[in-house]
Amino acid sequence: IWCVVTFVLPIPGCPEGYLGPGGIGDGGEHVNCTGGAAGYIDRLIWGKHMYQHPTCKPMYYTTLAHDPEGLLGSLTAVLTVYSGVMAGHIVVMLKGNRPLVLSWLIGFMIFSLAAGLTMSKGSLTGGWVPINKNLWTVSFVAVTSASAYFLLALIYVLVDWKGVWCGAPFRSAGKNPLFLYVGSYILYDYFPFNWQTDDSHGMLLLQSTVGTAVWLLVGYYLDTKKKYYKI
Repeated sequence: IWCVVTFVLPIPGCPEGYLGPGGIGDGGEHVNCTGGAAGYIDRLIWGKHMYQHPTCKPMYYTTLAHDPEGLLGSLTAVLTVYSGVMAGHIVVMLKGNRPLVLSWLIGFMIFSLAAGLTMSKGSLTGGWVPINKNLWTVSFVAVTSASAYFLLALIYVLVDWKGVWCGAPFRSAGKNPLFLYVGSYILYDYFPFNWQTDDSHGMLLLQSTVGTAVWLLVGYYLDTKKKYYKI
C-alpha cells in the first residue's frame, strides 16, 4: 500500500513518486513538494492541524508543514513493529536451541540489509527508495531493522549464550524507561542534552551521543538507589 500510494498518487505540481524535502532541495525545482505523497495526504486531510516544524525546514528552507509521523508513515511504522515482533518471537520460541536462534537472527539481518541496500541502490539519499527517516521509507525500515537484528544477535551471544556481559549500563536504563523518556522530552533543550551547534551530521551525532551517555548515567544512579518509576 505504501509503495503504491507513494509512487502512483498524482501530486499537483510535483513529479510522480517524489521523496525529497522540497524547498531549496533538488536545486529548488520542487519547492512545494515537501514529503511527496505522505506530506500531500496529511496536508489534504489535516490542513493546519499538523506538525509545523519538520527537521527539513531549517536545512532546506521549506514552507510547507510536514509530519514525519503522518498517516502514510504509520503504515511503514507498523512494519518496523512487526520486525521487532519477529525478533522477539525467534528468541522466545527457539530459546532451547541457541545456534538456531542466532542463525535466524543473522538470516533476517542479511535479508533486511540486502532489501534496504537494493531499494536505495547502496546510497544514503538516492536510489529507487531513499533511506529517509522523515518519510519512514521501506528502505529505512529494512536498513534499521538489519542493524537491530545485528545488535540483538551480538547481545544474545554476549549475554544469554556466553555470559561474558551482564548488559550494563543499558540494563539499568531499561528498569526506568518511563522516567528517562519523560525526562529526555522535558530537558531536551537544555545542556548537556542540547547546545547550539551547526546542523552537520557529525556534530548532531556527538550531541546525541553525549545526551544518551548522560541519561545512561542517570539510569544507573537510579538503579543503585533502587528507585523505579512506573504507572
